[in-house]
Amino acid sequence: MQRRSTSIDNKRRRFQAIDVLRAIIDEPSDDDDGDEGSETEDEVIQDICSADEDTVSDAATDLSLATGAGPSTQNIETEGQAEDSDTETEGDTRIPQRNKVTGQPGNKGEARDISSGILAWSLFFTDDLLNDIVTHTNAEIVVQRRRYANDRQPDSDDDDDDAEEEVRPSFTRNVDIVELKALLGLYYLAGVLNMNGVTTYELFDKDCGVAYFRATMPQKRFTFLTNCIRFDDKGTRQEKRERDRLAPIRELFDTPSEYCTVDEQLLAFRGRCPFKMYIPSKPDKYGIKIMMMCDSKNYYMCNAEVYTGKGSTPAGVSATEYYSVQMTTPIHGTNRNCTFDNWFTSINTARKLYDDHAVTMVGTMKKNKAEIPPSFVELRGREKNSAMFAFSGVFTLLSYCPPKPKKKIVMLLSTMHRQGDTKETVRLPDMVQFYNETKCGVDTFDQLCHRYSVSRRTRRWPLTVFCGLLNAVGINSMILLKGSHADDKEAVPDRRTYLKTLAKALIKPQMEARLRYPKLSKNLRSLINGVLKIEPAERAQARQAGGRAGRIGRCSFCDRFKDRKSKTKCCRCDKLICASHQHTICPDCADD
Repeated sequence: MQRRSTSIDNKRRRFQAIDVLRAIIDEPSDDDDGDEGSETEDEVIQDICSADEDTVSDAATDLSLATGAGPSTQNIETEGQAEDSDTETEGDTRIPQRNKVTGQPGNKGEARDISSGILAWSLFFTDDLLNDIVTHTNAEIVVQRRRYANDRQPDSDDDDDDAEEEVRPSFTRNVDIVELKALLGLYYLAGVLNMNGVTTYELFDKDCGVAYFRATMPQKRFTFLTNCIRFDDKGTRQEKRERDRLAPIRELFDTPSEYCTVDEQLLAFRGRCPFKMYIPSKPDKYGIKIMMMCDSKNYYMCNAEVYTGKGSTPAGVSATEYYSVQMTTPIHGTNRNCTFDNWFTSINTARKLYDDHAVTMVGTMKKNKAEIPPSFVELRGREKNSAMFAFSGVFTLLSYCPPKPKKKIVMLLSTMHRQGDTKETVRLPDMVQFYNETKCGVDTFDQLCHRYSVSRRTRRWPLTVFCGLLNAVGINSMILLKGSHADDKEAVPDRRTYLKTLAKALIKPQMEARLRYPKLSKNLRSLINGVLKIEPAERAQARQAGGRAGRIGRCSFCDRFKDRKSKTKCCRCDKLICASHQHTICPDCADD
């Protein structure tokens, strides 16, 4: 099997760059991992996934299997040796035609010259997409604004739509794209600080809260916008919902597909949703199931689709075959390989991907499939760490018994491998080794999403899906930034620092806009200046004048009867101070 492992290593060296959905940005690497949160999935101790023996009825497909053996396999005599013009022979070191990947990997188009995280993020959340969210959110604000008591006139910086005869609270004014970005930035910041589950009161608390939140917007405004954010036109939602259960999020979820349509594997949600799933093997157990394809090397999300329950697939097409083809759409015709779990893997799916779309596959297979010979699933008499292979055309079937205390058979199907060799050093079949190396793309992506999740507690499932989209874009945008700085790895910070920098870049324009508001309180203005590290013009003039102010006045710290006059002001609070209350401090300490 030295020849097979050599070809795989050569391909890995050739395709080190990131996978991006759509050719405009990136081409995926040769080993992609398609995974799905199956209810019957079970982990094997030797890092191999196999399924519980639940019955799943698939159309039986005639498959003549000829078995062979590698260095540490059992020989099983069966008629009909495989005929395949692309089969490898001893001494042949060429890469088979079926595995010659087309398309050069790496960032392309606008993603080639990314200099910052905010630019990478903007490739996914374009201004056009955000303006659509602003339009739909403002429509909801007009409706919800009527529910609030009339307490005062809108502020002078409100939108024209707010300047009506009714008296409404200022936190119900319309939103613009700058404030929407700031809201999303606060979501990211809460995720980085692991405070996404903390109440808004704690986030905005003056004693223990985060200054960035108070400097960006009031607590009422944050809560109000979170309740009002919408992604579609409510007027046409009912009509769309009759045809599409994803109508409330479809426009947003499909729009970023020019770069990547993304979401995580299981979005935690316990509210009302027509396609909410219960998967006890997942950490969140209840939520919205997402079918997705990720790069198995850098965990870039290449494609995803929400599973909306029964009836979501075309008539006459099984769900496994439909989602397998849909998820691998970005790599069709590229001769890449995709790794599946047992829910997706079947003979029909493997044949369709190979014949119609030039995609090879490796995946675990349920042992109750009609195409599997009875001897392959028989435990009686099987030695531990033994393997049996069967071949037919482009198909290779492996029955492997891992070396664990309790015997168990693991079935693997591959259209990529053509030989039944094993790794002589570790006595592990090459198919199992390859599967273990490429199967964790989606699982790792899911872990990354949970590490700094932006999800908020909500009863609205569209907001849950949107927060999952924010998590995915936060990961994908960082991978794009790494791809554009492949020669300088130190230019890209760790993920936590990257997300903090991204959040600050989204928030900063909103803070600067608040500073231009004439009615802003002095304390809040000072807070924003401190967060942005901006020195007011008056302080700059006083600093240039050596702390001298134009007018003379009484010292703010002396007793009134002393009546000490001074022209010197504090560079922070602008209070007049006499010589006896002045202290010398260096610029570095003053900034702290």
